[in-house]
Amino acid sequence: MSKNEKVTENKEQTEQKVMTKYDRKVQKRKEEKEKEKKEERISTAIGIVVLVALVCLVASFPIRTYLATHETYVVVNGEAVNKVEFDYQYNLTKNNYITQYGSYLTYFGLDTSKDLSTQMYSDTLTWQDYFEQNAVESLKQNKALMAEAKAAGFTYDTTDEYNTFKETIKTSAASAGISEKEYVRSIYGSYATMGRIEEYVKNDMVMNAYYQKLQEDNAPSDDEIQSYYEENKATYDSVDYRLTTIEADLPTEPTELADPVEETAADTTATDGTAATDATASDSTDTAYQPSDAEIAKAMEDAKVLADDAEKTVAKDGEAHENEKKSSVNYLISDWLFDDARKAGDTTVITNDNSHCYYAVAFEKRYLDETPSADVRVIIPTEDKTGEEILEEWKSGAATEDSFAELCKKYTQDTSAVENGGLFEQVTKTGMTEELSNWIFDNSRQAGDTVAITVSDTTYVLYYIGQDQPEWKINIKNTLVSDTMSQHMQDITADVTVEDPKGKLNYLKVQAEESAAAETATAETQEITEEQTAATEETATQAQ
Repeated sequence: MSKNEKVTENKEQTEQKVMTKYDRKVQKRKEEKEKEKKEERISTAIGIVVLVALVCLVASFPIRTYLATHETYVVVNGEAVNKVEFDYQYNLTKNNYITQYGSYLTYFGLDTSKDLSTQMYSDTLTWQDYFEQNAVESLKQNKALMAEAKAAGFTYDTTDEYNTFKETIKTSAASAGISEKEYVRSIYGSYATMGRIEEYVKNDMVMNAYYQKLQEDNAPSDDEIQSYYEENKATYDSVDYRLTTIEADLPTEPTELADPVEETAADTTATDGTAATDATASDSTDTAYQPSDAEIAKAMEDAKVLADDAEKTVAKDGEAHENEKKSSVNYLISDWLFDDARKAGDTTVITNDNSHCYYAVAFEKRYLDETPSADVRVIIPTEDKTGEEILEEWKSGAATEDSFAELCKKYTQDTSAVENGGLFEQVTKTGMTEELSNWIFDNSRQAGDTVAITVSDTTYVLYYIGQDQPEWKINIKNTLVSDTMSQHMQDITADVTVEDPKGKLNYLKVQAEESAAAETATAETQEITEEQTAATEETATQAQ
């Protein structure tokens, strides 16, 4: 090493060794500034990322809305269905189900306040899957029915009905204390607006009108109704009979016919080896005594004697049962009562082993109840009008059926009845409350009679039009039309296809998996059967 290099090295070492306190302070300040600059660069970078994320999130709202209204969600009958239409149908079917079975939902294990995709409808489907399946089935029927209506040249002016629908939305939203926009979304889906669902609502109106026309076109004739009745008399006939029930006097404590009970140490000795106390012994009497078979047989034998005696007087002293259909009669006695061989004055004793009793029965008569139904107009007043005020306004005017119908359009809160002026045709005794039924079916009732009746805080203003067909004819007509329409819908939807290009419908995946599993099981079963058959044939050959 040269002299100059050595001097330089010594100088550097000396400078390092003699760094002052001031030098260290300056160095520290320099390092802190460098750190601040680095943190500022990182913070700026993070801010940019967050800003980009927020921009993307905000931008995604119109994108998702666009996709919901334009992108194909499923394809039904060759027609693209977007998310708005699917949600509309999904919510219709779901809400209808909840309305129909509202009081039974807890028994079904359904909590509508919770996520439907986390609640099981069956072993393989959630409630969301189930409602989606129903929505698709409804779409299949709607698309097929609409195609048929168009092919048939069917037209229907939806103007008035759609205006009523809009008024209903407005009123319902106000009652719920929310905007119409919020109400529509809560009922028909998060992407629904009045403008977006207008087409689907009007299509439903057209389809309903066309379906009603098909029902009218397929209404059975009187001869068809009579023929159906002749083949199913027991379903529609009524019977009058008298009944006395004799219950067996079952013992409530052991008798000499009781089953023998083996005494164990536990019966007489407590856990500490001492005799059982009265409190311990009384534990065995907490449950009701179960009679032995012998005790039951003896009690039933004694009751049979009483039942045979009751049979002699049941036609006079038995409890009267009038105008009862077979479906409402105790199944143990219904076949006897509706036997074609039955005649007035017949009596019998029938055993009910499950309830340990006997029925002494006396047949009086069997007949077809010809009580007519009735046609009425009904106004359910809004809060600003009483039933009496509406009737006073009607009486001070033309006081006709037509003027009553106009008042219905003006005052009723039943929006579904506005268009037809509150008309209800072919109402029956079994289809309404006792108070309304008693007034409508009073023998003195005349066309044009009116009344205001309050039932459970709801007021009904009634206008009586007149009698209509008897209930049995209406029931048979409805049955035949229902059967015809069910078959018709099966026929027109038989070839309707459903495609799920985005894989949105889980129930279709489940069905495919179950179908594949079933095919595999069938193939395995067939293979085993073929092996068994071959083994059997081989055994038979060897035996020969």
